[in-house]
Amino acid sequence: MLRTSRTHIRTLFLSDLHLGFRHSRPEQILACLQRYQPEQLYLLGDFIDGWCLGRSWHWSDACSRVVTSIADLAASGTHVRLVAGNHDDFLRSPLLQMLMQRSGFCELADEFLHQLADGRRFLVLHGDQFDPWEKTTRWTSAAIGLLYDLLLRANSTWGKLTQCVLQGDASLACRVKRRLRALGSHLTHFRTQVARHARCRGFHGVICGHIHQPELLQLEGLVWCNTGDWIENCTAVIEHHCGSLELVHVDSMPGRAQLQPRNATEIRSNSSNQRRMAADLTNGGGKSTQNPVGFVHELFANDL
Repeated sequence: MLRTSRTHIRTLFLSDLHLGFRHSRPEQILACLQRYQPEQLYLLGDFIDGWCLGRSWHWSDACSRVVTSIADLAASGTHVRLVAGNHDDFLRSPLLQMLMQRSGFCELADEFLHQLADGRRFLVLHGDQFDPWEKTTRWTSAAIGLLYDLLLRANSTWGKLTQCVLQGDASLACRVKRRLRALGSHLTHFRTQVARHARCRGFHGVICGHIHQPELLQLEGLVWCNTGDWIENCTAVIEHHCGSLELVHVDSMPGRAQLQPRNATEIRSNSSNQRRMAADLTNGGGKSTQNPVGFVHELFANDL
């Protein structure tokens, strides 16, 4: 049952949950989902980390509770929309899209048009289509992923040894990324390409994920919004009923998962099938050796 103490908002935007990835933070995701009662919920890609299906798969009870919480929101009337990302690109399969639609859990697409309460039109997508690194050879992409995983492991080990949680700008991965000139150029190129695409299509702004870089700012006359991630930053974007956007942060201290305002500029304008799906996923927890298509097909097979 949904809690009556939830804050009612118009829209909640989350991206890069990476459920199934060892370094994902499902407890913090739950803190966010239990804080808000949105009319609309967007999951902007990398909802499930399909790259981890196999020996590195790590599905905890908290991951199952995240899925159940989203299913509860959908059953209570929240319109859930899911965007496929590069880590769950198997969701772009026409067959799986049909299964998702028929399950009644959510609406699935590569991108959406979202109109704010004040009338502004925003392009909503994951963004990996505009990442040149995603177009490189498979071994290059794998090497980048391995380096990122090593940084996260080192960050986790340091936290255990020092009893100091390093998250967001203070994390080891974030500190290394700030010192890589090539990465800075890459992020600039990514912003430019996505913003240009949105501007050419007549949008007032863009809301995306992918780069794990939470931002809310003006970019050449366009509102640029990146929701961040749930590995390093634990951030989300909310739309208030007046149409204003806010970037929020969840404190990751153990036992103190609280929603806090993120230091960013706020920009203002002048049913039963879902529960069955969650139960199926819960029963399939722990390790998985399935391929992505088989895993998702199992989730929705009972709804056909």
